[in-house]
This record gives sequence, C-alpha cells and structure tokens, in this order.
Amino acid sequence: MAKMRLDYFTFLNSLPETPESECAYYPDRNSKVKGFFYKEKIPPEILDDLFRFGFRRSGNFFYRTNCSVCSHCLSYRVMLSDFFPSSNHKRIIKKNQDLTLQISPPLINDEKKNLYVKYQRSRHEGSYGESESEILENMRFQMYEGSLHSRELLLYKNDVLLGWILLDLGLETVSAVYSVFDPEERKRSLGNFLILSSILWAKENSFKEFQLGLFLPGHPKMDYKKNWKPSEILDRSSGVWKESGAFLSDYISENGPNGDLVR
Repeated sequence: MAKMRLDYFTFLNSLPETPESECAYYPDRNSKVKGFFYKEKIPPEILDDLFRFGFRRSGNFFYRTNCSVCSHCLSYRVMLSDFFPSSNHKRIIKKNQDLTLQISPPLINDEKKNLYVKYQRSRHEGSYGESESEILENMRFQMYEGSLHSRELLLYKNDVLLGWILLDLGLETVSAVYSVFDPEERKRSLGNFLILSSILWAKENSFKEFQLGLFLPGHPKMDYKKNWKPSEILDRSSGVWKESGAFLSDYISENGPNGDLVR
C-alpha cells in the first residue's frame, strides 16, 4: 500500500461542513457532509488517500457524510487481489457475452445524454420533476465536471450504447462515481455487469482496491453492495478499514439495523 500523504484526523478536522438538509436516502432524517471544492488535477496518491478516508466525488466537490444523528452511510471497498468471479458473476458474463466493452476518457455526447435522461426518468418515476435540461445539467456536473482523473467503461451492442460507468483513478484505487444503463434491458443485469466489468478491469490493470461508494445496510437501493466480496468497511472513528462481516456484526449491535445512533 502506498505511504499515506495525509493524516486522517488532521485532514478531517480541517474541513468545513455543510448545513443540515433532507437526507436523500431517508427523508425523515437530516444529513450534512464535510468536503471541499478542487478544480485542478489531484495527484493519484492523494486521490488514494481521499478514497481511503471515505471521500466521494461529485463534480469538483469531494465529500463524505458527517451526519449528527445517523451513521448509516458506510464506505465500502472490494479488495482486488482476492476477488474472483462467483458462479453468479459468470452467469452475468455469459448473459452479456454479445456486448463490446470499451475504456475511454470521459466524454459527453448525444447518445449518452439520451440514455441518461431515459435512465433517470425510469428510476425516479413520479418524483423526478426536473426538465430535460436540468437532468442533463446534473449529468454534466456530477459526472464530468472535475473528471480529470477518470475513465469510462462503456457497453455496446452492435454500436448501440447500452450503459456506462464513470471511474475515478488513483494510484492504487479505483472509485466508482456513477453508472447509467438502458432500463429496457433488465434481463441483462447491466448494473451488476458494469460493476463486475469495472472490477475485473481494475484488477487486470494492477489496482488494489475498488471503492463502491456508500453502502446502506438494508436500504432497498443500496443494500446490494454487500454481495461484492471480499470487502472492507471503513471504521470512521479510527480511520481503519475492517472486514465487512466483522464490522457489520459490531456496527448493528451498537447502532441497530438502521444506524440511528451516532458512531
């Protein structure tokens, strides 16, 4: 593992936090984050530190949750040296063997715009009231602003884009930023195939860790991440990554299944 360039607690304590706002995952709770804006290209070894400290990127904003009364957003990573496709993963690969994978620098085009709007409206049906221009502005900022250290993995069938995932690259760490896929291709399990393809690509290219982002145990949209193993979860009180099964056993015992108590 690369030598740490930032001190965990010193760095965290130096950052401002946002005011509280409604939580995107639990509407009955409030959330806030610690973070900073940075528009220049960050050295890959510093990106490793940030990802290992539990930070995510949205546009040129690096952040991690810092909520007052909830600790349920857990940073989750897959250890690549010990990762091998399961039988279920192999079935997903077989299901999508007619697709072509490409790796490229981040680029916005009309094909991606159309698929992004289609994807967002399928996932947020009835509650996603933004206009198409607002949806696309969110895409531009979230995925492509500040993506100087990123690559995209894209899935094509007969030159038609079916999905893609944006990946931030450190020196040893890959962080999944966001994925988009055709909602009409449900039988393909494209969301899982994008993650699996990204993990295998990262492993083949000698990265050591794959950051899956926030894991919310039991949450209907975020619980799926527990199926990606071998995995570790960041203990934010110490800055130490721990084996996910052992961590969750202690975490649920102390905080309850919904993480209502501060950790």
